Amino acid sequence: MKTRQRILVPFTHGHSGSALLRRAGEIAAAGEIELLVVSVLDTRSGFELDGPAGNLPGERAARLAAAEQKRLDHDLMRHGLGRARATVIWGEPRSALSALINSWRPDMIVCDGRTRRMLPARTGDEGPQMMRVGRTGAFARLAGFFFPPAQGHA
Repeated sequence: MKTRQRILVPFTHGHSGSALLRRAGEIAAAGEIELLVVSVLDTRSGFELDGPAGNLPGERAARLAAAEQKRLDHDLMRHGLGRARATVIWGEPRSALSALINSWRPDMIVCDGRTRRMLPARTGDEGPQMMRVGRTGAFARLAGFFFPPAQGHA
């Protein structure tokens, strides 16, 4: 029987990333939680040519990973998550996160709208539980005022 709950947090820098880390910190304070925060470097996007390695986005991402790891560690310390593990992976986001989910087997994934799109599709109740953190910034509230959520569609 597993005594420790495993929580995965796909992370992007910015306001929504801070909201994810705050929520993960609240959950982690509740008990024996193993927290893994992961940043994904997308190698599908076009990188500027950078000599011979410019044609190999995986190599460029590998060089950027150290700086991203340092930035991620700094964000975790800033949010009081010193016990959490942080890692940087690269590749196509859905397949990279799918491989991580299959190998690490989290019980829950804490995500927002942006990071939810990076996660692999789920069928039924398979896989870990999802917790979606809503954005509560000024622009999100303003958008909700002008475009309220539809109620009771047929």
